[in-house]
Amino acid sequence: MLSPFLFRGYAMPKFNIKKIFTLAGLLTFNVANADVYINATRVIYPAEKHEITFTVGNGATTKSLIQTWVDEGNSKETPDNTKAPFILTPPLATIGPQRTQNIRMSYSGEQALPDDKESLFWINVLEAPKNTQDPNELRISLRTRIKLFYRPAKLELKPEDAAKKIEWQINQSEGKWILSAQNNSPYFITLSQIKIKTDQFTGQAKLTPQNSMISPKGNIKLLLTPEKTPTESGIKFSTINDYGGTSDYTATLK
Repeated sequence: MLSPFLFRGYAMPKFNIKKIFTLAGLLTFNVANADVYINATRVIYPAEKHEITFTVGNGATTKSLIQTWVDEGNSKETPDNTKAPFILTPPLATIGPQRTQNIRMSYSGEQALPDDKESLFWINVLEAPKNTQDPNELRISLRTRIKLFYRPAKLELKPEDAAKKIEWQINQSEGKWILSAQNNSPYFITLSQIKIKTDQFTGQAKLTPQNSMISPKGNIKLLLTPEKTPTESGIKFSTINDYGGTSDYTATLK
């Protein structure tokens, strides 16, 4: 993901229009192969912890300068204007080639968070553009952004049982089959796959990064697409667990 230059002292060089289009064609490749990475796909912050740690690595053969912060869900928030109640230490760090850096996170308490359900935030790691001797080369910052879940202590349900609290319902609207998922748990649930079979319909849900997460006590509606692969009657679905892996479940329609 591209983001505005937040590092001071990195001026945009002059470049020609031919270079711009050449680099634009490579942006997807460069972002997918960013040198800086986080050692997790999500971070859980238990409310009872004074601080937690996650690790940022540098897979490049040269050192990388990074900046880290937490936002409340708006990807345009910067370290200067975010109101997320978390402190990251160090906020700026230089990571040597093929080395890692531990980032400590603590809850500041400046914002009261619900104690009966999870709260969602986002961790940002911004990599500064690499220095170059080519005056025509466009330099960009690359940012990695992952979910941060603040988890209150003593919730009424274990996280591994949250998916069992989803209520499923299927309806037809304007010739399309729609699956409704009601999350009756205090946890955020991210779905990775859903297959369904009824007497009238066999298929799967069309999931995207934008529609696959259900907030606590929330509801989502998903478009179903036909699929010939037979399944047992009911619903088979998978969720992303605390460790970034998948957990499989079966359910019945309400």
